[in-house]
Amino acid sequence: MTATARYELRMMLRKRSMWITMGIMVALLGVISFEQFREFLRDDDPKYVMVQAALLLNLFLPVGYGCLLADRLIRDRKLGVAAILDATPASPGGRLVGKYAGVCAAAAVPVALLFFGFAAVYAAVSGEYAALPWALAIFATVVAPAVLFVGAFALAVPLLLPAPLFRVLFVGYWFWGNAISPVAMPTLAQTVIAPIGDYPMRVLFGFSSRDGTLVGPQPGASLNFLRPDPTPFTAWLSIAILLAIAALVLYAAEAARARTTR
Repeated sequence: MTATARYELRMMLRKRSMWITMGIMVALLGVISFEQFREFLRDDDPKYVMVQAALLLNLFLPVGYGCLLADRLIRDRKLGVAAILDATPASPGGRLVGKYAGVCAAAAVPVALLFFGFAAVYAAVSGEYAALPWALAIFATVVAPAVLFVGAFALAVPLLLPAPLFRVLFVGYWFWGNAISPVAMPTLAQTVIAPIGDYPMRVLFGFSSRDGTLVGPQPGASLNFLRPDPTPFTAWLSIAILLAIAALVLYAAEAARARTTR
């Protein structure tokens, strides 16, 4: 497991396509949100600034790394080495967990560099050094669960669908399930299973008090049973549900992989 994790991490970090793709995503984000980032640097509330930065990163960057990870689990089969790996003493489950850990760590590296880099710049410019511990807490509760959730689906779903089709569907799902108002149309946005982290951002870090966006049941919205009242319990429950779904998806991926290699 650890050897597979190290291999996947090194291989992903050496891929030029990963850095090019994430660089393009960051450039687009910078163009779209340039004025907003300038306003961040003048804001004297480090918690609000770092939550807002996490929201922007979580809204756009998963599209990039989710598409990049879509071929990682099916690659062994395409290269014809899956049967050889299955013949080694290493268990298939251990290799799967190692691959998952490695690719998720690799996906998190550019996100962490950008997020903590911005936190350092903001702290230096504003003098609000509390941004650094806030950044660490927000990364652990908002950004990391999104990486783990997306990584599980990006590994598993291409076992059932062609990777290009998964990428198209994933991009559509991401913005439908995270960026659309639930009053406008049925969507998973602002629910406890929204991987963008609505409940942790708006409950644990008080983000709703500044941007006016609410979590919880909304009049006229469908799927309100997935929008319980915002409390610290439901915020932590949202994180736990995302991680549990990721674990179930990995379990299903191993079952599907085993069936296709028989």
